[in-house]
Amino acid sequence: MRELIEGRYSLEELLGQGGFGEVWRAEDSRVGRQVAVKIGYPQTPEETRRFEREASLAGNLAHPNIATVHDFGRTERAGRGAVFLVMELLQGRSLAEVLEAGVPPLADALDWAARIADALGAAHDAGIVHRDIKPANVMVTGAGVTKVLDFGIAKARGGPGTELTATGMIIGSFPYMAPERWTGGANGVPVDGRADLYALGCVLMELLTGVRPFPAREMHELLAQHLTTQPPAPSSVRAGLPAALDSLVLDLLAKDPGERPASAGEVSRRLAEIARDGAADAPVTPVTAPVTAPATPFPPPPSYSPTVHTEAGDPVRTMLERRLTQLVEDAPADVVERLGMLTADLTEELGAHDPLTVRAAYHRAMRLQGPSRTTDLERLLPRMVRVLGLEHPDTITGRAAWVGEAAAFGSGDGRRREEELREIIEQATRVFGTHDLVTLTARYHLASAMHRGAHARDRQWDARSRERAMSERAWLGPLLPDLEWALSADSPVLLDVRRRLAHDAWLLGDVAGAAQLYWRLFPNLAELAEHGDPEVAHRVLRTIGEAGDPASALAHMNLLLHRLPFLSGMQALAEEVSDTRWDFRRAVREQRRAEGTGGVGGGLSRLFGR
Repeated sequence: MRELIEGRYSLEELLGQGGFGEVWRAEDSRVGRQVAVKIGYPQTPEETRRFEREASLAGNLAHPNIATVHDFGRTERAGRGAVFLVMELLQGRSLAEVLEAGVPPLADALDWAARIADALGAAHDAGIVHRDIKPANVMVTGAGVTKVLDFGIAKARGGPGTELTATGMIIGSFPYMAPERWTGGANGVPVDGRADLYALGCVLMELLTGVRPFPAREMHELLAQHLTTQPPAPSSVRAGLPAALDSLVLDLLAKDPGERPASAGEVSRRLAEIARDGAADAPVTPVTAPVTAPATPFPPPPSYSPTVHTEAGDPVRTMLERRLTQLVEDAPADVVERLGMLTADLTEELGAHDPLTVRAAYHRAMRLQGPSRTTDLERLLPRMVRVLGLEHPDTITGRAAWVGEAAAFGSGDGRRREEELREIIEQATRVFGTHDLVTLTARYHLASAMHRGAHARDRQWDARSRERAMSERAWLGPLLPDLEWALSADSPVLLDVRRRLAHDAWLLGDVAGAAQLYWRLFPNLAELAEHGDPEVAHRVLRTIGEAGDPASALAHMNLLLHRLPFLSGMQALAEEVSDTRWDFRRAVREQRRAEGTGGVGGGLSRLFGR
């Protein structure tokens, strides 16, 4: 039996362990998603505070390039006090693992560094200094998304200013620590976000050349080099790198924080400019040290080039972001038109590839109806993947809508979309959870795609085969309980799935299963008999009667039969209804004799409380 943490997190697989404790892959039973659970066994109050700090700081940061923290708590395992941290489950390689396989392509190095800068920008805007940026704390997922991890020694604005523990030890990773962190701010130089930029410079140097800016291994030697030694230019180690890249790395590694780039946003812009100028395509002489190629090609991460007004706090950007938030929240009658105008303004001010522009275009597309939405999403999705990343919630939602609708209702064989829909379902389950509407909708579209034509009118379903019914039942049956849990009773998706499964059960001779679903679909049988589709009403009433409740079916069959003479073309159906009514009269008499009572009612009336 799997171990449960807090009665919620089922530990499934040990992913790693070390001095900090253990990391497990686990199932969050409450929302039905896969997570990573980091379990530590603190020996000192400071170690406990590290876990709490990571939970409180990272848990309040929402950014596509920062690993999401879901939960934190204390527990006991095998008689030992423990703390646990629940994070999104990331599958991929850390940059430390990437570097073990050799120097990555220049384009990848530039993009990974830019995404780290984006993550740091979000943290710094929130008043948080990471203080432990290094290759081991950055992961690139299998989908190519860069994620900054481990805020265990991060510091919030207004938090304790010292860089030392109670025992006088410096906390951090020595090869990547800024000079002011070595001195603990004792020389009057504050430790702020520029210390993270210094660490990013060390990481970028290593990504570009395969070596760190300072090669010493002993602590006292590293101290001296970080404080006094000028780092080499990257091109002096790896020939062919552009001068602009040399300039950026050396600026990041400036001893004086005041000489470094002013913000992470500036670093991201400079990296984007270097990439746009063709540096990634220029020939670069390989590093002289032997390197080993990775065993499998690593997927490139999403890339995006910010333009202008990207600084947090920029008044133009703030105003435009506020407009978008208000439009999305208020949803006025002309929201589509106003989102279109806002998208045009954002494109002019920030550029088409700015995240804010892309988000506005996405919200507009999702509010369109029919083919217009499909067309707009098809054009927008490649930009969303580049700018926001493949696993951004908006990207997943947009893909689920476009691919799902194209598969279920577009031209051609919907089954061609099966692989892509399965990928979306896996992503949505991981990011949103099993019972989220995006996940459920993608599963619904997959079932529809595998059974194109299943959305036809009810009266046309008689032509479907038993084999088709069995196949559809296998797809939709497991989905129904999740839909009933997550959706309202009048949801069109829920009603459609119930209707299709009811007819599948009827085709397969499972009258009890069909009747149970028909009771849920048509709780008011009188309304169905008097005003519903006559053929559907006959099938429902006949199924309920055959499933053991002929009295309920008979009472409403009379209503249907009295209505049919007033409808044209219903003579054949009237004869069928008359025959069915006669059969049910006989069944009711036999049922009463068997029960030894003259009362009415039967099996399903009691079963469903009717």
